Amino acid sequence: MKDNPFLIQGVARWLLLFGGGVLLTVVLLFANIPFWAVFAIVIVVYMSITLGWPIYIIYGTKDMDKIDKFLTKNRSNTLFAYAYAIAHETDETIIETIETILQTHKQPKVQAVYAANLAVWQQDVEALHRLSIHLPTADYVNYYTANALLMEGNIEGAQALQTAIKNQWMKHALQASIAKQSGDQTAYRKEVELSTSHARGVQHYVLVSLFHRQDQVSPIIQ
Repeated sequence: MKDNPFLIQGVARWLLLFGGGVLLTVVLLFANIPFWAVFAIVIVVYMSITLGWPIYIIYGTKDMDKIDKFLTKNRSNTLFAYAYAIAHETDETIIETIETILQTHKQPKVQAVYAANLAVWQQDVEALHRLSIHLPTADYVNYYTANALLMEGNIEGAQALQTAIKNQWMKHALQASIAKQSGDQTAYRKEVELSTSHARGVQHYVLVSLFHRQDQVSPIIQ
């Protein structure tokens, strides 16, 4: 147990929740609140704490350390393992993680997005063109098609699609890739900052990690 900080933190968190629940129950009962209402209040508070924190980490925060700790603890979930791998693992491991996602998550949207991600990581332009037309929204289609065009060296075509993208972090991530391929490092750094500033939670973590991998065109996680 001494060698497992996550287990220690988990036990401590459970004890804190349990103790807090008992204390809250006692206080509410002494306030002459009906038992059914006390039970309902305690359940609501408990659910808010236990579910609210993961939701905040996944969708709300920009704290890289908090997100990294969460992903490290939850790598058994392949979607989180993918985000973790982008920050810590080799390209080969990232590809293996995406392949696992495609084998275990059969939802059409997940299949479409991660199949396109796999094509990006494998630098398979033909597959990316083929897959991009089946993506769930116009922004996805334009983003991935533009990445395929960048792989082919078609900067003007990618720029034309970039102007049609409404999602701000996606728009600026693509512009960063365009600026980088054009050799404009000043514009690249500006667009990186804009892209990451418009993303939160795991998406923010993924973007920051991707931009640290200087040889990658930025895939996206959903």
